Amino acid sequence: MLLIAVAIVGILAGILAPVLSNKLDEAQIRSEAETLRSLRKDFEATYDALDYTNLNEASVPGSGLPAGTVFTTFDTATGIALRIFGPTVTVDPAGWVTKLAQKRGVTSYAVGASYSNLTQSQYSAIAFNAYGVQRALVIGPTGETGQQRYLLMSLMVPPYRTLAFPTADATQTFDSIWDQSWESTQAQAPALWAPLLSPGSYALWNTASANNRTNASRLLVERIVQPKYTLTLANNSPADTAWVDIGPSTNEIVAAPNTGAVVSSSLPDFATGILAGRMIVVRRGATAASAYEVQRFFLYSDVNLTVQ
Repeated sequence: MLLIAVAIVGILAGILAPVLSNKLDEAQIRSEAETLRSLRKDFEATYDALDYTNLNEASVPGSGLPAGTVFTTFDTATGIALRIFGPTVTVDPAGWVTKLAQKRGVTSYAVGASYSNLTQSQYSAIAFNAYGVQRALVIGPTGETGQQRYLLMSLMVPPYRTLAFPTADATQTFDSIWDQSWESTQAQAPALWAPLLSPGSYALWNTASANNRTNASRLLVERIVQPKYTLTLANNSPADTAWVDIGPSTNEIVAAPNTGAVVSSSLPDFATGILAGRMIVVRRGATAASAYEVQRFFLYSDVNLTVQ
């Protein structure tokens, strides 16, 4: 009887194990989707941080930041696989992981140190998902009019399932991920990838893995759009000059008395717009030394200013 009972238990375990494994897998995917949304909110909350070295994630090239600014280190669309399948994350003081860590109040890391998923620290918890694969925050093309785009991604597969990404053209790869729908359990890799990957590598994306999900459906994607806005200043004062700081860049607009409207899009650094969250400071006076501040605000819409 004991042997029969043991055999029955073994049979039931064999039946239930895949079911339980699939439920755990789905729970991890749902949890990861929530984590990405949380990371996205923290990322967007740094737009108006005045510390561009340690906190502001939108410290990006071509956004009117002064010379010497240390830009945030993002992942590039041609290096996604190197990031997500990397066994360790190295603490870059300007890296997106480090800035998110500081935003979250995490201090348990050392600059230059390398951490694996097994480190089990608050820092590695930002960098790695439940499968021990690194998350990626990829910056989109800079210089787009009216927006700066980012992709926050997490591939929910074990590290040994090395899926390939195109590496030839950063903009092409970024847009192909941005435009593709990844939500369905039967999601497919972008058709654009077929000639850019080996047949086997492309087919692997569309192959069903555990839980009858394609590998492509395991790529979780948060699309982030940081708007850009236009600032228009009309100086109608007969005597005062107006000076406008945009973010940390001082005196980007210098409007002499009675010069009429000056539009930020006419400035070389802001032809495509001013990134959301930048601090705007307006001063007026007869000279720069005697000028006094009249307005200070964070830019979250198109703004028209008038100095009378």
